[in-house]
Amino acid sequence: MGFLFVLMIFVILTHPPWPLLAKLLVVDDRPEAVDVLITLGGDSERELYAAELYRLGLASKIIMSGYRSAAGKMATRAIQAGVQEQDIFIEGKSESTYDNAVNSKKIIIEQNFKSAIVVSSPYHMRRSRLVFERVFRNTGVKLLYSSTKDSGFNVDGQCKSEVDRHIVQREYIKLAYYWFRYW
Repeated sequence: MGFLFVLMIFVILTHPPWPLLAKLLVVDDRPEAVDVLITLGGDSERELYAAELYRLGLASKIIMSGYRSAAGKMATRAIQAGVQEQDIFIEGKSESTYDNAVNSKKIIIEQNFKSAIVVSSPYHMRRSRLVFERVFRNTGVKLLYSSTKDSGFNVDGQCKSEVDRHIVQREYIKLAYYWFRYW
């Protein structure tokens, strides 16, 4: 039995099931109306997707959570995409996904929001959910997760590109790090 387990691990490490590994990173709830969107800094399509959800009436406020000027740049792009400036909270202290969750939670509690959609790239959603669920535990805030639609990640569904495989490898390393660092 032990030999079979070691053999299975060896096969997975030498011939990773890329399509499955990529698919397991994606978390995508069906969007519904919430109090606020939480847009995580990083890939530029995130704030544009949040702006789209805002224009569809799914939320009347958006938190742009990033590091320093990145959060302001996200807000500028969202405004150019039709979001009203007064509907944006700029949170510019976050250097990590964990910081995004902690700092967004402060705004959500202060504003008495009861529900939110976390917006990020598809490959980033599993880690985002892990972190946000932990940080928001026992707050009563309902969280949904909606990944961007035009990220270009794993568009073939087979994770054939080297770029996609590198993203998947890096994300699993980060998931392991976050698991041990924060839990």
